[in-house]
Amino acid sequence: AIAKSLNFGYENQFTSLAIGTGALYPEAGTIIEMGGNSSKYLRISADGESDVRILDYEINGDCAGGTGAFMDQQASRLQYTVEEIGDVVLGATSSPVIAGRCTVFSKTDMVHAQQRGYSPAQILKGLCEAVVRNFKGTVVKGKSMVSPVIVTGGMAANSGIIQAVIDIFGLEAGDVIVPP
Repeated sequence: AIAKSLNFGYENQFTSLAIGTGALYPEAGTIIEMGGNSSKYLRISADGESDVRILDYEINGDCAGGTGAFMDQQASRLQYTVEEIGDVVLGATSSPVIAGRCTVFSKTDMVHAQQRGYSPAQILKGLCEAVVRNFKGTVVKGKSMVSPVIVTGGMAANSGIIQAVIDIFGLEAGDVIVPP
């Protein structure tokens, strides 16, 4: 409404993400956006800003499970800031299996992992893996992941999430780009 009233152009969030990524990373094949309240998958074909095509896309459903907001809550519960999670997680050599489809089940699994003696680093690693498994199963749903994969959104600042993306999607570290 604001764009229309000011005679400005308007693009939806998918098109904006595709155009911006294509302009900065014309070699991009896939975009993963994991934010505080939503997650997106886009397959694009880019040849600079003027020729970006969305080949396929998906967004998470209404449940906030697996989004950054839940990650923030759980980090705080374990007395970490979200900015600290990545370094903490990368030091963990193992992790418990945490449910990723529902935040209630995730939280329950995390509490049980604490009771079984897992460290906060291991639990947070398990949570990062659960978030990415949930994203793969509910958003990507077997769609192709073409490299390079651009990872955006607030969750991209969490190196534990990035490592989980690499591991769970079977990518190489060089296949993933996290824009500054």
